[in-house]
Amino acid sequence: MPVATRTITFRDYWNAVDGQIKAGCRFGQVEDFINACAIEDECKAALWLWAWRRQPRDVRGTFADAEVLAKA
Repeated sequence: MPVATRTITFRDYWNAVDGQIKAGCRFGQVEDFINACAIEDECKAALWLWAWRRQPRDVRGTFADAEVLAKA
């Protein structure tokens, strides 16, 4: 019996990242997921930046480039 298939979209990945953030996953876990996504690097960068911006201010301040990224 054939199995129905569907192409995974950028929005699907976005929703998965959003779910991880809402579930309280550490940023490193979210970042690992984004890196494993089968999408273009530009899309991964967009997901990463969005996930980073959703982190609490104290977490965002721990990044080496936090000052530069704060302007994003």
